Amino acid sequence: MDARHERGSGTVLVAAMGVVLVAVTWMVLCLVGWTTSAHRAADLADLAALAGARAQTGGGDGCAVARATATANGAIIAECSLDATAVDFVVQVRVAVEVRPRLSVAGAPSSVARTARAGPTQTQSEPQPQPPR
Repeated sequence: MDARHERGSGTVLVAAMGVVLVAVTWMVLCLVGWTTSAHRAADLADLAALAGARAQTGGGDGCAVARATATANGAIIAECSLDATAVDFVVQVRVAVEVRPRLSVAGAPSSVARTARAGPTQTQSEPQPQPPR
């Protein structure tokens, strides 16, 4: 083969490799962003459920406190329910967090939602465990 026919093939190869590198980097950033948002949503769901359970233990409105806690931390309460019996209760919250960086791909999720439950671990009629001596 003549070297004149291969002139510029290195430029095309480097350009193609650059496009592939940019695409892979973008996909990794999107995956890391989604994973980070999912962990943040789980953390905020736990935080809101615990705040709601603590408020409910003190006689307050568990869902209102959970909603205020989530909102103060940049999340949205998608759902809050209180499963209460005469002795026990459980606050369950579903929190949605916006995915960052925003994905411009059709069908990609714009938010991540996670659910958490919290409530007392024992009833008042149960004896308190004694610390080891």
